[in-house]
Amino acid sequence: MRRAAAIALLAAACLHPRPEAPPLRVGTSGDYPPFSLARDRTFEGLDIEVARRFAKDSGRRLELVPFRWPELTRDLAAGRFDLAMGGVTLRPERAVVGVFTRPVAEAGAVVLAHQRLDPRSSWLRLGVNAGGHLERLAARLFPHALLVRTHANRALAELLTSGAADAILTDEAEADALAVPGAVRLGPFTRDRKGYLGRDPALVAELDAWLRAREADGTLAALRARWLGPERARARSAFASDLDALVALVDLRLAFMPAVAAAKRQSGRLVEDPGQEARVLAAVRARAAERGLDPAGVEALFRAQIEAARALEHEFLVHPEPVDALDLEREARPALARVSELIVDRAADLVGDPAALAALDPARVAEALDASLAPAAQRLAIARAIALLRASSVTWRERTGLCAGRDPTALSGLEPRDDALGGVPERLGAGPGYLRPPALGGPHCLRSRLFERPPRLLAECARRSGRACRGLVDEPLGPGELRGHARR
Repeated sequence: MRRAAAIALLAAACLHPRPEAPPLRVGTSGDYPPFSLARDRTFEGLDIEVARRFAKDSGRRLELVPFRWPELTRDLAAGRFDLAMGGVTLRPERAVVGVFTRPVAEAGAVVLAHQRLDPRSSWLRLGVNAGGHLERLAARLFPHALLVRTHANRALAELLTSGAADAILTDEAEADALAVPGAVRLGPFTRDRKGYLGRDPALVAELDAWLRAREADGTLAALRARWLGPERARARSAFASDLDALVALVDLRLAFMPAVAAAKRQSGRLVEDPGQEARVLAAVRARAAERGLDPAGVEALFRAQIEAARALEHEFLVHPEPVDALDLEREARPALARVSELIVDRAADLVGDPAALAALDPARVAEALDASLAPAAQRLAIARAIALLRASSVTWRERTGLCAGRDPTALSGLEPRDDALGGVPERLGAGPGYLRPPALGGPHCLRSRLFERPPRLLAECARRSGRACRGLVDEPLGPGELRGHARR
């Protein structure tokens, strides 16, 4: 009978096979070594290898979908692929259509020329790949140069060797791969981060968590050593990866400001917008409380960013430059809301390692921020605010209000998850098209799950009547704070 039952179960399994996981469709250019290079009908490169390993670990079949740089955001928005991987720089216009993971590499913009020259000269013919990040960067950094564009990034070096251009603009990693004989390298002029861009926040969160684990176990450091060279093979702890992610998001948020200033000018608005700034600060304070952070510390971090953003907007109005046109309400602010939430989430990750955070050197953090976006004093102010981030000092008893007779469900830190998801964008005024990313894990994800259904938890405590307060430990809610509460 047992044998017959086993055969029946096996037959049923064969008749109803387990559905295969949907494939992982990765868009890649194939023309950007060492990140993505098409060769003999196959793809290779750092990001191609990362895609293959992530697909294998997540039980998905990998499909590589070629794209052209000018169509990257359009193809992603149209659903041609799930993730863009292949040396994709964190850029504002890309953050409008999707969500970025943490960066996996850094490669600042450099100029290659046959002789040392001033790249800001008006006579300079500067070769650049059309439709990508570097074309926009060339227009911003070298407004007087004559841009010689190529639609085939692999032909970039030929512009220099053939004499069609006096110099070419590329990045540090690609410059190593191009290896133009006798070329002089100038720069780097920026701090550009390479990450992965996706439309589905849940998939991006899954990949981001995977990247964090692969940084901690040394996998990504080994891949960088292979594809980018030993000088860029720096191993990163989970804390260092979280810090890199936070710094990259701060730079991405500031990079929006020229487009924001252009949109304000077109609509006749002033740079200073106290009402919008107040909404932003209220939203990040609420997000901080949700993630177990001291709201005052998070507010200080965003006030420092707002100060730098204002200066960047005023600078743009005095010295305008070509920028991607963004609708302020439908594109820029929803994207900025997503970036702001991720900044708070990465701040919560940092606070999860208080010893490493206490040892942080603000001067070194300031050096990691992009100098082309903010002057030294403003970058240092942001870095100091990062170093002063702390876990919330509000106790469980104060947060719930059980002993004080308050209505605990009225407190923002205990809002149900669905309400919190809907409330922050409304308070921020993010507008239509808002796509909120989920929390990307980290040491405070247990806290979020505990607060998801507070009415049930509070009802259980209330049934204990007079023992409700005595059954809770009155201690600060910091990393590891749940040990006393979980036992109860």
